[in-house]
Amino acid sequence: MRHLLGTTMLALLAAGACNEFNDPYYGPRELLPPVTTHDGLVWVDRTHDEVLFVLPKSDELEVRRATVGDERTQVQWSAVTRDRNSVLALTVPASPKEEDVDEQLHRLAADGKGEPVVYDVQAPFTAAALSPDHRRAVLYFGTDTGSAPLQNANQIAIVDLTGTEVRNVTLNGFGGALRSVEFPGQLTEGEPAPILIGGAPHDIVAFLAASEVVLMDMDDPSLDQVAIPLGADIGFEPIRTLLRPGNPLYPDPALFVLSAQGAEVGMLTLLDEADGSGFTAQISLLPVGEASGDLVFYDSAAVPYLITVGRVSGSLVFTDIRTQGGFRVELGSAASQLLLRDASRDGVAIRQVVAWAPSGTMISTLDLDGIADSLGRKPRHLKIETGIDALVQLDNDRLLIGSGSRLYVVDLPSEQVTPLSSQTAYDPTASALVADKLLLGTAGQPWVSTVDLATLNPESMLLDAPITGFHYLTGPKQIVVTHDDAAGHLTVIDPTDPSRATSRSHWGFLLQGELDRK
Repeated sequence: MRHLLGTTMLALLAAGACNEFNDPYYGPRELLPPVTTHDGLVWVDRTHDEVLFVLPKSDELEVRRATVGDERTQVQWSAVTRDRNSVLALTVPASPKEEDVDEQLHRLAADGKGEPVVYDVQAPFTAAALSPDHRRAVLYFGTDTGSAPLQNANQIAIVDLTGTEVRNVTLNGFGGALRSVEFPGQLTEGEPAPILIGGAPHDIVAFLAASEVVLMDMDDPSLDQVAIPLGADIGFEPIRTLLRPGNPLYPDPALFVLSAQGAEVGMLTLLDEADGSGFTAQISLLPVGEASGDLVFYDSAAVPYLITVGRVSGSLVFTDIRTQGGFRVELGSAASQLLLRDASRDGVAIRQVVAWAPSGTMISTLDLDGIADSLGRKPRHLKIETGIDALVQLDNDRLLIGSGSRLYVVDLPSEQVTPLSSQTAYDPTASALVADKLLLGTAGQPWVSTVDLATLNPESMLLDAPITGFHYLTGPKQIVVTHDDAAGHLTVIDPTDPSRATSRSHWGFLLQGELDRK
């Protein structure tokens, strides 16, 4: 592992003997946590109103800086777009005493080149929802409402990430404050996926508020809204949506809405307006018997089913969305989360539902090809001895489960569970799957570990310092781990051959160019 120190940094170290009275660079800087782009890491330096782009290049780091705002503004938050090609930074007035300073969203290229695109967004929004098709960002006030004395909790801004347009809107609902934003029709990353309603495409965004949902077509120039009350009297609290496109079994698209409590699931059948002006929604409440933890949909040969899992009973509830009739399958173990996968029996492809619960000890699987026959409703179980803390679906056939100091690799087709010992608890955000290798780098410990998923052979490499952040750069296909150091300290690792001999360490990059300031 090599340590690289530039001549600029040597000069800065020599100047370090100065004290706070004659050193213009004395004192801490305020940096926002880095975000990961395709090719590097990006920090926001709030002290100097700059964005720092740190790009690993063979044996060196390329560091670029871009100014965002000025002394009258401050960057409130930063984020990377879902395609990792741009960085977003929202600037707000640096002080309540600053007047005539507008809130602006800045979109910068991930390589730090060129001029940023600037959007006037009119409010100090605290959250951003990014559409899976990479076309838009919706800014809104999340649970952190900011520090302004008075705000419109239902004010939003729809930002065109492919151009320069921004549309500022207030949601027209029934008084519920906005909680979250979802894009229910967009299921494939990077691809536009309009919802066909009566044959016409609509790019729908769903706004979830207390006891209501507001729908909007983002392609509609007038941004007409459809507000649907879901039952304040029964305590319906929407927390998630699921879109079922129309097909011959049920021709109209249906948007299912999961509630935080209650024995119903909202079903919004989306219909076109008779005059062709837009769309509307027909409301139904599907009785599923108890509060549900998760939901998926599945079409048998003759029946369009909604599948929910009861938080208390752990059973699966199958509901025919046409008649609201159904049946229950007892799993015999705790379950609150669901996923669907492709399985195979005797060479024939079938669908299978997988159910589990955080803190539970069982993974249940149920083949769906014979679900219409009560004899086919027999779940199978895989035991996780020490319990499930975190579960990640690696691919169609494999799951990764964190459980205290254990890490389990579950192969669903063979029903094989392989335990691996770990020094620290598994953190799903500190891992990357590269080909058939799983790389792990938990914050607070000085190891990067690799698990060959073909052989399940684990290996680990010791770093020079504990990890503070783990990042996978999909462009150069490199792992970058950061370490706690005000000057900037990171290690670049080759995921195909992780070792000290093939890694390199860089120190001081956050201060590069400091002596060139005027």
